[in-house]
Amino acid sequence: MLLLIDIGNTRIKWARFDERGMGPQSAAVHSNWTPDDFVQQILSSGPRAERVWIANVGGKRLGELAHTAVATTWRIEPRFVHSPAAQAGIRNAYPEPAKLGVDRWLCLLGGRALEPRSLCVVSVGTAMTIDGLDAGGQHLGGVIVPGPELMVSSLLKNTSDIAQRAAGGQAREALFADNTLGAIQQGAIQALAALTERAMETLEQQLGEPPVLLLTGGAAARLQGSIRSPGREIPDLVLRGLAVVAALPESSAA
Repeated sequence: MLLLIDIGNTRIKWARFDERGMGPQSAAVHSNWTPDDFVQQILSSGPRAERVWIANVGGKRLGELAHTAVATTWRIEPRFVHSPAAQAGIRNAYPEPAKLGVDRWLCLLGGRALEPRSLCVVSVGTAMTIDGLDAGGQHLGGVIVPGPELMVSSLLKNTSDIAQRAAGGQAREALFADNTLGAIQQGAIQALAALTERAMETLEQQLGEPPVLLLTGGAAARLQGSIRSPGREIPDLVLRGLAVVAALPESSAA
């Protein structure tokens, strides 16, 4: 059995994987976590795993915390994944491959395993990333912008009148909101929806065919409700990518 762990900027997500496939994904906000929190929330949430694979974009402290918890509790060394130049049939567009966020790389691997076609992979969390992949497995590069909550909080933090007027407001489904907070939230999600549509159009022009749109991340469902292009939401896409890496021969997974 494998334990797959995705350490993001705000949340940790994890799942166990065995011969039956991927188990249910769990998630928790990791603010102020200690090794004991890691043990109680993740390691003690199910059976002991034989191997632990970790993707970490949450920073050095959380990586060290995860390593300490796994090594001291289960006496095994967790494997931390990084973005290589090529892996599992996908070639990294970055001249310095390791500088591509490992979460983005794993989303490409997980997406390719699900849909072996050209892809537009959108991950909507603290940041929103969009990556293109052609049918031959060539990563085409990507885009990074603030996610919807970061857009909203940044505007509220860096303004005076808008922040005051947003107090007590409520979100609305309609594009044109009748209160300031609702207007900010709609502005954020609609801006991201427009960028997603632009990315889809650009990739279709570049590839000569419409790519498959895959959505993941905590705000993926909100985004999907605001875009015209049909998309498939895959909440555990990073973990699926980790499973792909874990299944590779040792030399290919390094």
